[in-house]
Amino acid sequence: MKHDFEERRQNRIDNAKKQAEKNKEKAIDLHREAKEMASHIPFGQPIHVGHHSEQRDRNFRKKIHQKFDKAFKTWDKAEYYENKADTIENSDAIFSDDPQALAKLKDKLAGLQRNQEFMKAANKCIRQKNKEAFLQLPFATPELWEQLNTPDVMGQIGFASYSLRNNNSNIASVKQRIAWLEKLAVRTSQETTINTVRILENMEADRVQLIFPAKPLKELRKAMGKRGFHWSKREGAWQRHYSPVAVSLAKEFAAQYQPEAKP
Repeated sequence: MKHDFEERRQNRIDNAKKQAEKNKEKAIDLHREAKEMASHIPFGQPIHVGHHSEQRDRNFRKKIHQKFDKAFKTWDKAEYYENKADTIENSDAIFSDDPQALAKLKDKLAGLQRNQEFMKAANKCIRQKNKEAFLQLPFATPELWEQLNTPDVMGQIGFASYSLRNNNSNIASVKQRIAWLEKLAVRTSQETTINTVRILENMEADRVQLIFPAKPLKELRKAMGKRGFHWSKREGAWQRHYSPVAVSLAKEFAAQYQPEAKP
């Protein structure tokens, strides 16, 4: 799966855009239908309380409100998918199944470490009131010197301590991901069979995959979904990201397997 990472990423983008367009069209149709229904009620006409038509009129007006409400919710759904497509296209997140993930993470780590060193050095210059030394630092500018010497709402100057803590936390997190991916890189894919179910530890895909000989019972499918396993039509397998926990769960699900009864 790593070899087609970009293809799958583009498929996610295309699918989100398709869903956005589909829901926009549906929302427009619902809104038009609701307006058409509403046009049959003269403007300002109240419900004739006590008239034989009262209940029918109330039900009709209720349907109009429900259709308008559904139109607005469907439009919101379209905007959700539009934002999703935009996020995928413009995201700088690094996914483990990206074939360039390790290199990207190492670049990210180097950048975070440079930022940490810069913030520490800048704060030292600010404490010593040494503008000349500050301007010798990479990325330093006179404008930044003035900005960092302007007290914040707490009356503090320089890079805030929480900025250094957060950046340091990010450094530790990225280091952990690098160590994990390096560990995965030396592992080889493995396959075992339990209760006629094939369990693949697919290192190239960074997935644990369950391949059943027939469709499992609804209860098992639901249980797998709750634990992060999702059906992949492309792979013909239930799968989730690789981890020792995922392998253990896969073995448990395989042992519970019973085929769904044919109608």
